[in-house]
Amino acid sequence: MQFAITEKFHEKYLEDVTMELSQDRLWRKRLFEGQYHEPFLATYKELEELPCQLWTIFSQYGLEFLVSKVKSCPEKFDEDLIIFKFEAKGFSHLVRYSGNGRNDFE
Repeated sequence: MQFAITEKFHEKYLEDVTMELSQDRLWRKRLFEGQYHEPFLATYKELEELPCQLWTIFSQYGLEFLVSKVKSCPEKFDEDLIIFKFEAKGFSHLVRYSGNGRNDFE
């Protein structure tokens, strides 16, 4: 039962996490400078690593997401964009992508 509840919260907040981390300077720098397919863990265990807008939901629901830069995905993005992948840890079917320009939000 706990597993299903945890999955629901990851699903519910996946879009918010994708938007906030895609726009956060620290995460953008980390992802742009990281290797392709190198996952970074966004976790309730290290709230100071997250944008403060996410602290409440991460700590309240024990959220964890793997975030990486990928070369391709099933969604269509402009060729000049870098793709970030957001996957709920432990729930590989809960995935979102974002297309990011290097100059956006910098």
